[in-house]
Amino acid sequence: MSEATSVTWRSRCPRRALAHASSLLLGLTAGLVLALLQPPGDASAHSYKLDDIAVGHFWAPPPEAGAAGVPVYGPILNQGDTDVRLVGASAPIAEDVRIRLQKDDGASWPEAVELHPNKPLGLAAWREHIWLSGLKRPLKDGDDFELTLDFGDSGQLTVKVVVEKAAGH
Repeated sequence: MSEATSVTWRSRCPRRALAHASSLLLGLTAGLVLALLQPPGDASAHSYKLDDIAVGHFWAPPPEAGAAGVPVYGPILNQGDTDVRLVGASAPIAEDVRIRLQKDDGASWPEAVELHPNKPLGLAAWREHIWLSGLKRPLKDGDDFELTLDFGDSGQLTVKVVVEKAAGH
């Protein structure tokens, strides 16, 4: 292999990795949209709707012993024509429920999460998610609890959160 060929091959590897990652993300996003658009029934037992806002399966990992709180993750899709904001949440099992954003330099507490029209948003560990602290009872794998999502002027929606080691119970 000539030096020019070697350099060309090496320079394309990151592009291939990026293309593969982009394809994977596009596939996951399409799957999320399809899951949120399913009609109600047994297969979508953890899907919810508030006007143009579709909410999928919400879950929380079992908290570690001595943990200060527990994160809650799940997909949201604004199917309307205008932006919607998730401005907060509440849960009877926690003293405090807030929106959290975890980054390398620590956690921040955004006032809201913007939900743009037809752009799925997954509340996840690497981006905005819900944070419960001051738990009023212990949580273990298999438990569930109610969480009320506050979309400001668009209303509130109560969902069931399943405590599980990974999404997709």
